[in-house]
Amino acid sequence: MESFPEKISEDSVLWVDVEDPLDAEIKAIAQHFELDEQRLKELYEEGQRSKIEEQDDRIYCVVNFPKGEGFVSDVKTESLSLVVGGKWIITVHKGHSDITCAVYKKISTHGYFALSLSPSTDILLYIFLDLITNEFFLVSDLVHERLQNLTKQAGALFRERRRRSETSFGLEISKSRDQVLVMRQSIGPLREIVGKIARGEFALVSSALLTRFEDLYDRTISLIEVVDNHREQISDITDILINVQTLSTNNIIRVLTIISAIFLPLALIAEVCGTNFGKGYFIPGSSSSFGFYAMVAIMIGVAVTLIVIFRRRGWL
Repeated sequence: MESFPEKISEDSVLWVDVEDPLDAEIKAIAQHFELDEQRLKELYEEGQRSKIEEQDDRIYCVVNFPKGEGFVSDVKTESLSLVVGGKWIITVHKGHSDITCAVYKKISTHGYFALSLSPSTDILLYIFLDLITNEFFLVSDLVHERLQNLTKQAGALFRERRRRSETSFGLEISKSRDQVLVMRQSIGPLREIVGKIARGEFALVSSALLTRFEDLYDRTISLIEVVDNHREQISDITDILINVQTLSTNNIIRVLTIISAIFLPLALIAEVCGTNFGKGYFIPGSSSSFGFYAMVAIMIGVAVTLIVIFRRRGWL
C-alpha cells in the first residue's frame, strides 16, 4: 500500500493484484481508490455468480472459470474479481491465481502494443477475459480427451463380464456429466459479460477495442457449441452403458432359459420312470439292475442333443 503512486502518469496504468485480502486491506483499498467498501467485499465473497456492472465510472466484474487440470480431476473452479477504473485496475482472488500470473507474463513478454499504442484499463480487461476464455478451451480439450477414453472403455464393456467394471464406469460418466454441467453454467454468464462489453454499454471501454470483444464474444458462442457436443457425447456413452447392461441381462435370461429347456425333459423322464428301481414295477427296465444306468444314459443323451441343437441355432 505504501508503494502506490500518488498520481498515475498519462502513459501508465496501475494494476493492483490482491490475494487473500484482510478486511483492513479491503477497507484501505476502498478508501484509496474511492470505492464502495461493501461492494468490494461482495465481489470477494464465495458463491458469486459471474456478472459485470457499472457504477460511478467503475466497472465491477466477477468471473468464474474452471481451474485447469484440477477441474478434470476434482471439478474445481476459480473466481476472479475485477474493478476497473480510468487509470487503474484491481484484481481480487483467493489463493494463487494462474490467470493473473499468465497476464503478467504476457504483458512482460509481449507487451500490449499489438492491441494499442498506449496502455489502458480496457486493454487489460480484454486480456483477462481473453485468457479466461482460453482456459475454458484448454479444459474443454481435456474433457474431450477424457470422453474419448470413456468411449473406448464403453466399447470394451461388451467384452467384460464383471459387474464392478460397469459400476466404476457409471461413476466416471457421472463425474464427466458434472464437469460439463459446471462448464456450461460458467460459460453462459461469461458470454453475457463479453456481450455487454461488445455492445458498448461501458464508457471505460473504447470503441476501437469493441471489435476485439466482438471476436471474443464469437469465441464464447463457439465454446458453448463445443460444450453442447460434450453433453451429446456423454448421452451417447450413457446409451452404450445402458445397452451393455441390457445385453448382460438378456444373456443371463438366455442362459437360464437354456438351462431350463435342458432340464425340463430330464425332469419329465425322472418323474415318469422314478428313481426307485426294483422288482415289481411295471416300468420297462424297472426289473433290471441296469435300468437306472439306462435312464441316466437317456438323460445325458437328451441333454447333449438339446445342447447341439441350441448351438447350431446360435442360442448358446
